[in-house]
Amino acid sequence: MLEESKNYGAEFSIAVSGNGKTVVYVAEDAQQSPDVWAADEGFSNPRRVTHINPTFDNYVMGRSRLIEYRDADGRALRAALLLPSDYRQRTPYPMVVVVYGGSNGSSAVNSFGLYGRGVENCQLLATRGYAVLWPDTPLRSGSPMVDLAKTVLPAVDRAIELGIADSNRIGVMGHSHGGYSTLALIVETTRFKAAVSSAGYGNLISNYGKMRADGSSVGIDWSEQGPGLMGGTPWQFRDRYLENSPVFFLDRVKTPLLIIQGGLDQTVPPFLSDEIFVDLRRLGKEVVYAKYAQEDHEPNGWRYGDQVDYMNRIISWFDEHLKKPEK
Repeated sequence: MLEESKNYGAEFSIAVSGNGKTVVYVAEDAQQSPDVWAADEGFSNPRRVTHINPTFDNYVMGRSRLIEYRDADGRALRAALLLPSDYRQRTPYPMVVVVYGGSNGSSAVNSFGLYGRGVENCQLLATRGYAVLWPDTPLRSGSPMVDLAKTVLPAVDRAIELGIADSNRIGVMGHSHGGYSTLALIVETTRFKAAVSSAGYGNLISNYGKMRADGSSVGIDWSEQGPGLMGGTPWQFRDRYLENSPVFFLDRVKTPLLIIQGGLDQTVPPFLSDEIFVDLRRLGKEVVYAKYAQEDHEPNGWRYGDQVDYMNRIISWFDEHLKKPEK
């Protein structure tokens, strides 16, 4: 149980003064970015020592809450839900689901903007009128694609039941393995009206054989023993690799997709995104591809101009598909 709506020690360990009378720590919550705080040994009378981002005081940020639900197999799960900054009860809002297969999204409920720093901060969506949902997504070996739908869609249903999300205006997005998770969902369901795959991949066999410039093959251990959950090689489990590769099911896609990719990415090489774009274009699906030629895997390390363009593209994509009235 969460006793306080804060996250402590986000950047470094708690420090205690030499006389043991003062405790210094980092604290944040969904609406306030991390700052250094100090308190006495009983943690009474806390005071903020730093004010790193005073500009944020000019904005109303969205509040967060924890929601509970059961997945398609009856397991009790939770999700972090960031409310729009202008939230009013009994008013359904457009909602974007953040996915990253295997993550415990609910643990981010008291982190500033839920998901990451910089361009990945979900307050960028909440302050523009979106609810943002990050559900728990426990996955089993051999069936990550099906399990994603089993864990994510009931969380979406719960947000709709609570009167927070508009069932006709739901989007989904993810980066890296979250990009794969996004692709997996849009081939499993047509419920999402817009999707963004950032540095994602849809072909687990190709992802297995990717190689960095130094010759290292980062996909093997990831696929066999890591989050890829294949449990072995493609020669042992050929059908498993195929059945969990969204690329082979792209003919099912009804969701407009924005693909974003760094041209110098060695974690998810660009050919993996190229493949998804080419195939969807061949199938006549609605797809847009933005490749940032001089950028690598992590957008938070990109040039400032490309970061701004990256996030503006995402916001515009969701605005176009989730906010405009249907024709």
